[in-house]
Amino acid sequence: MSREELLAIDVGSELRTLCEAQLRGTWQVPAELVRFALRLGADEIEVDRRWLGFRFRWRGPAVSERVLRYLRSALDRGCPATRRQQAIGALEAHGAEALLWAAGLRGARLRVESSGLQGRSIFIHREGGRPRFLGHGNGDRPPEVELRWACSRLDIRRSVAWLRMATRFVDGTVRVNGRPVPRGFADGMYHVRLEKPLSCRVGLTRSGDHPVLWLLKDGVVSARAGISGYPPFEAAVELGGLVPGGASSADLRRAVTPYVNELVDRAVWMMVEVAKRMPEMGDRDRSRVTALLLRAARRRLRDSEVRCLSLIPTASAGENRLSVEDIRQLAARRGHVLAAMDPDAVSCDALVDPEATLVASSENRSLLSELIDVRFQAPSRRSRRLADRFGLWARRVATNIARRIRGMAGSRSVDPASLTEDEKNLLAALNVHDPPRKIVLCRGDGKVRASSGRSIVPRDNSVTIAGAECVKSDSSWAYPVLLALDIAETPHEDLRERWRAEVKHGAGR
Repeated sequence: MSREELLAIDVGSELRTLCEAQLRGTWQVPAELVRFALRLGADEIEVDRRWLGFRFRWRGPAVSERVLRYLRSALDRGCPATRRQQAIGALEAHGAEALLWAAGLRGARLRVESSGLQGRSIFIHREGGRPRFLGHGNGDRPPEVELRWACSRLDIRRSVAWLRMATRFVDGTVRVNGRPVPRGFADGMYHVRLEKPLSCRVGLTRSGDHPVLWLLKDGVVSARAGISGYPPFEAAVELGGLVPGGASSADLRRAVTPYVNELVDRAVWMMVEVAKRMPEMGDRDRSRVTALLLRAARRRLRDSEVRCLSLIPTASAGENRLSVEDIRQLAARRGHVLAAMDPDAVSCDALVDPEATLVASSENRSLLSELIDVRFQAPSRRSRRLADRFGLWARRVATNIARRIRGMAGSRSVDPASLTEDEKNLLAALNVHDPPRKIVLCRGDGKVRASSGRSIVPRDNSVTIAGAECVKSDSSWAYPVLLALDIAETPHEDLRERWRAEVKHGAGR
């Protein structure tokens, strides 16, 4: 057997391995094609689902005729082996390996139509046939690209989910079926862009127990790395300039490792800066930021700065807050035992010493006990005279009446633009079957109220928060969430049957 025949066999094997081994699955290809468009310079990309595949369109940067000719040579089994190998290397050098992956997979079909100043180029390939390249010299058309790709056994739903996840941090606009992909960190509170130690975006989120690094190439997520032992944050880190085009997920993780400590420090710096906005935050966000800072102090991260921040409120009227150092001094004067109560405690009335009674969650109390020598106990209350008890009863009755009046008069719903992604998903699931009263979210905590054709659900209600998490994983949870919220209308029969089917299916497993 001649040397050329051996090379031909090797090239075919190399191409198949390159297309399959470089990807975690066929579902990853759409995100890689978007990465290719961004690498060319596209700033607005339209992606539409098609039967067994997708259509990609963008204006501006065209796919060069040279790249399409290299692609034809790499896929043409009639070309000499050395020429095919050179074409594969040239595609990688031009950052166009995504086209090779898309066309080289089993059962793949690819069509690229690119118009620009040099004219119009069309590339067509289907597995099992020879690729075709058509060129036209007319350069009067506006520069634009349309790329159609399909593949047998493609999981369309998984492809769309990964595409939406992988493009959350791109600077341009990506639309899938006409809708922009979600941007930024899921369930995020605050974020900041940094150029040092790497070009990245650091964010604080309302959920998560460990730091998460989203590792990007050309703005698209390529890998995910978790870090244990530090206060939770998320960072989208661009590594395109540090790794070669064909870098694997392991290569990306190795590339970011030397910068982890500095990224952690910048995240804690951000937490310290955000603490200055405590008065503007809701109770849930305030408690979350406090926990993040206390975790940082426990790890001796910017410890001296964190200990001087006013973080923990007291039960006294007003916005009186104590720092960790204040609490340490107060505990030293009182035998290292302080009174404390949960933020959702029923009442602060008749406390013996509200100025020295801390209002903190169980997590934050535990963190304080680790940082300073202090134990916590339930606050003491003064015994009330008959007149005091009557006054307290009257105030509670008045509060209940005011709540009922607000329910009858209506309550201002939260602006849809300020809803989190989880809250939007929750409302969509609860309203999907057109209930008699439209369900909306309002600010604060408390019970569900009915007003002027609406069921008004407080967004900080513990059931609302837990329900959003459940519906996020499976929309069939809408039925038990409606029951837990105690909304007056009976949930739709379809919701109940779907929930029963889901429970039966889970029991079968």
